[in-house]
Amino acid sequence: MSELKLDKNRIRSAYLLLGQEEEKLDALANQFAISILSEGTHFQEKGFATKEQYRENIALRVKKREHPDCILVDFQDKPGGGKKSSIGVDQIREEVKGTADISPKEGEYKLYFLKHSDKMTVEAQNAILKTLEEAPNHVIILLFAQNETKLLPTVLSRVVKIFAGEMDTARRVQAFSEDPVLRRLLPFLKDIPYKKQGEMQDFADELGTVDSADLFCFLDIILRDVLCYKCTKSVDQLYEKEASPNLQEMAKRYSFRLLGKWSAYMERYSEHYSVIRFATSWSTTEEEVRQICDIIKQL
Repeated sequence: MSELKLDKNRIRSAYLLLGQEEEKLDALANQFAISILSEGTHFQEKGFATKEQYRENIALRVKKREHPDCILVDFQDKPGGGKKSSIGVDQIREEVKGTADISPKEGEYKLYFLKHSDKMTVEAQNAILKTLEEAPNHVIILLFAQNETKLLPTVLSRVVKIFAGEMDTARRVQAFSEDPVLRRLLPFLKDIPYKKQGEMQDFADELGTVDSADLFCFLDIILRDVLCYKCTKSVDQLYEKEASPNLQEMAKRYSFRLLGKWSAYMERYSEHYSVIRFATSWSTTEEEVRQICDIIKQL
C-alpha cells in the first residue's frame, strides 16, 4: 500500500472509515495514523538520525497498537468471558469523552480508533456527538463501520467518509434497504405517474437528508435492475429480488427512452463517476467481461 499523503491544513476531527473487510479498515487507519504521527521535524529530538527511521518506528508501534497516542476503543470483555456485541454509553464516556482533553504524549495529535462504531447504542452515539463536533485541536477520531445506516444522521453529518475498498453490490442493497428513506424510494418511483406535486416535493425534501453518494448509487442499482428485467423478463439476475414486484411494474411503466433519460441525468449530475453500461449474453464468461473492460479502459 502506497504512502498516504495528508494536507495538515485540511485535517478534520472525525472520519468514518467504511468497508466490509476489517483488514482493509485497519490498514487504512494505520496509514492515516502513521502519516499524522510522523509529521514534523522533531525526529532528531526523539533520538532518530533520519525521518525515515522515525516513521518506521511509529509505523511498527501503530500496527502493534503500542503507540501511546493511538487509543483503541472496541468491544469490551464480558465478565463471564467473551466479548460484548455493542458499545455502550458508559464506555464512550469513559474511553473517549473522559480522555479527549488529555494532551498527546509524543506529538501534536492523539487518534481514537473507534472500532465497530456501527455497533454503538443510540445513547452512545448521542454521547459522542459533541466530541465529534467540538473535539480538542489535538484529537482525531476514526470511526470504523461496515454499515453506515446503523449510525444516526447527526453522527454522519459530523464525519468525513472514507471508503476502504469497494462494498459489493448485494451488501450495498442490503444496507440501503435498512435506511428508512431509501426503503421508500422504489415504491415511490413506481407510482410517480400518480403522485401529486406536493407529494413529490415532500419526498424530495426527505431525500435531501440522504448522503448524495448513497442516493446516486441506489438509483443506479434500481436502474440496472429495471433494465435487466425489461430485457430478460427474469428476476434471477436482480439485486433487489425482494422488491421484484415494484421493479417489474416499473419495467412496464418506464419506456427505454425514459430510462435512457434517467441514466443521462445521473451521469450528468454525478461528480465522481462516468458510467458505461453494456449487455452480454448469458454464456459470456467473467474472463471475457474482464477482457472487454480492459479494451474499454484503453480507448
